[in-house]
Amino acid sequence: MRRVYILGCLVQQHDLRLVALAFLVCLMACFTALNLLSRAQATEGGLRLAWLFGAAFAFGSGVWTTHFVAELAYRPGVPVEYAVGDTLISAAVPIAGAMLALLIFGARPGRAWPVAAGGVVLGGAVAGMHFLGMGAMRLPGTILFNPLLVAASVVSAMALSVLGLSRSDGEAKLADRLLGAVTLTLAVCTLHFTAMAAVTVLPGTLPARHEDVISAGPLAITVATASLAILMLSLFGALVDQHLATRVAREGKRLRQLTASTFEGLVIHREGIVLDVNEAFCRMVGQAPDAVRGRHVLDFVQPGSAAEIAERLKTPERLRSPVPIEIALTGAGGVPLPAELLCRQIEYNGADAVVASVRDLSDRKRAEEQIRHLAHHDAVTGLPNRFLFNDRFVQALELAERTGAGVAVLCLDLDRFKFVNDLLGHEGGDRLLVEVAERLRATVRGVDTVARLGGDEFAVAQPLADQPQSAAALASRLIEALARPFDIDGQHVQIGVSIGIAISPTDGRTGPKLLKNADTALYRAKAEGRNRLCFFEPEMDLRLQGRRALEQDLRQALSRGELALNYQPLFDCRSGELEGFEALLRWTHPVRGQVSPAEFIPLAEESGLILPIGRWALETACAEAVAWQDRLRVAVNLSPAQFKQQDLPVMVAEILARTGLPARRLELEVTEGLLIDNTERALGILRELKDLGVRISLDDFGTGYSSLSYLRRFPFDKLKIDKSFVKASDEDAEAAAIVSTIIAMGYNLGLSITAEGVETQSQLDLLRSQACHQAQGFLLGRPLPAREVSEMLSRRAEPAIAA
Repeated sequence: MRRVYILGCLVQQHDLRLVALAFLVCLMACFTALNLLSRAQATEGGLRLAWLFGAAFAFGSGVWTTHFVAELAYRPGVPVEYAVGDTLISAAVPIAGAMLALLIFGARPGRAWPVAAGGVVLGGAVAGMHFLGMGAMRLPGTILFNPLLVAASVVSAMALSVLGLSRSDGEAKLADRLLGAVTLTLAVCTLHFTAMAAVTVLPGTLPARHEDVISAGPLAITVATASLAILMLSLFGALVDQHLATRVAREGKRLRQLTASTFEGLVIHREGIVLDVNEAFCRMVGQAPDAVRGRHVLDFVQPGSAAEIAERLKTPERLRSPVPIEIALTGAGGVPLPAELLCRQIEYNGADAVVASVRDLSDRKRAEEQIRHLAHHDAVTGLPNRFLFNDRFVQALELAERTGAGVAVLCLDLDRFKFVNDLLGHEGGDRLLVEVAERLRATVRGVDTVARLGGDEFAVAQPLADQPQSAAALASRLIEALARPFDIDGQHVQIGVSIGIAISPTDGRTGPKLLKNADTALYRAKAEGRNRLCFFEPEMDLRLQGRRALEQDLRQALSRGELALNYQPLFDCRSGELEGFEALLRWTHPVRGQVSPAEFIPLAEESGLILPIGRWALETACAEAVAWQDRLRVAVNLSPAQFKQQDLPVMVAEILARTGLPARRLELEVTEGLLIDNTERALGILRELKDLGVRISLDDFGTGYSSLSYLRRFPFDKLKIDKSFVKASDEDAEAAAIVSTIIAMGYNLGLSITAEGVETQSQLDLLRSQACHQAQGFLLGRPLPAREVSEMLSRRAEPAIAA
């Protein structure tokens, strides 16, 4: 029955064209209001209230306009006018009610009750506006209301308002907002036409006027025009703002994607409360973004850094300082995380905020720690290096001086390491050093310091009261530990160690002095046979000083003309004919006189002076031999240092060309030790020398490690029997047998044999009996200066020895 009343009221008592206009006005008002509401929900603070008021004004004014346009369509059958005062009051009610409803609706986003409460208030505001507007009507008669229809109109308005607001949260899309606007329009129109169906007008007389009134036509047209203008402007503004907001949102999304992809953590906070955060920071602290937002920044800082951050929060200008500070965050699992913090002030959602850039310093700190470690430790073994050793050694000495204890420093040098390094290559040598370091660590105590000083040199600082006994015991343990074989890549390697020891305060009170004295003792230990220990003694230092002074003099000897060559003759054992000379280096010191080659040649080898001296000796020997008879050869020794020169064959060729000596008259003598260092390289150099036409002789044969293998692989022309075997052959049957065996082997291999150090007739007789090819020694001729060689050759007519 009620539907009949409503339909009858709508069709019979209203102009449907104006009804359609009212519906359109209401729809535009509701859509504009929801767009403005969407903007309000995307902002905060005063700007949010401004957008909410705009939405409330758009809704209230639109509903009010809808009411009067619909009233214009209403034809009650009597003339109608409106009281101006009551009409204006009815306009304020929907605006105020809508503002209250929207405030309630936005109080708790995502909750159901604010939607329901806001919808009820909004529906009530529409009803209040309608009935206040009805109360402003002035007509000749009495208005009666049907209570049931009135109640139905109010309830329907509230229900549809709740439904309309439920489609209008901050995440609502355009289609959802349009649906919400239609629903709210239905709420307004349903209330209006249901309430109008409840009205019955009883004709009567028009009461006397005591107030200003306006007829329905002019009022509706004026209000509709103004409201439509406002609604159009509001809608245009909302659409423009929505466009800008969409663009800002896109920019914001890109910015969030950018910040999410950065390695630095970003935190936006206001007065310490986190507003937003990126993924990088969340990874640093090991928490999800939602677990970080809303908390205080101090919750993520270690106590040691919290005080400084709290102080900076109290003084914003310090917090926004352009100078970064280092802090410690609380990382995942509560682990401190070193970080660098830099802050800037920004505007965030319409209010001042601070953006903090947080850089994880873990990698940098680890790199710095690694650099510090490498600066103080050996890269191969991980042991302290010389710098750290000196620092700890000085500390141990200072402590010992206060307590009256002693400190021993042990300098270690590995025996045969160079041979093993050449055998296994640098990688194998490094692995051996690592194994050596492990054994050293296992042998010393925790308070001792073991370090690698460089190459195959190590040092140990041992603070103890009972010195030198403790140092001697430790050195013995170290020698024993390193004497055991090493397994390097499946190869068993045997080395040893020589140790020099100096003790404070007896041998010195400073680190450099003690290290120098321990190194002097080490030199003595190596000279006495290696794989042993030796304590420093004062006279060692004197000998070392003398050796260093001699080295300084040797550096000047060549330029001063103090070096010369003597030549020892080489004779054919069978015929006694002179076949050549061996060039021997001599040094006449201006103060000391003749210096033994056994003293200065090793010194030249160690200092590197052997290179210029050896070149001079080779060129001098070739130049002086040119004047000899064409059949005579000159033999020159090559040192290991010379043999390591890559351009040795080129140098020999240049000297031969410069002096004019035929290559066949030059004989180069090498030792087995020279061949051990790099067998393949040595083989290549010897072949290049052979290609020049030079003869190659293996000197001191029988004293090395692998002579037989060398004879098979290397292009030797001659073997020289070491003088130790020749000297012992007079009394030692085994030595005589060795001499005979070497001579026989030479014949079988097609090699010439020379015996060195022949000093007695019995030695010469043995060599002749075995058909040795060549001999030299004091029995046959002492080394002669070049001038005497020339005199000898000029007067020589008979062999030196009888055939």
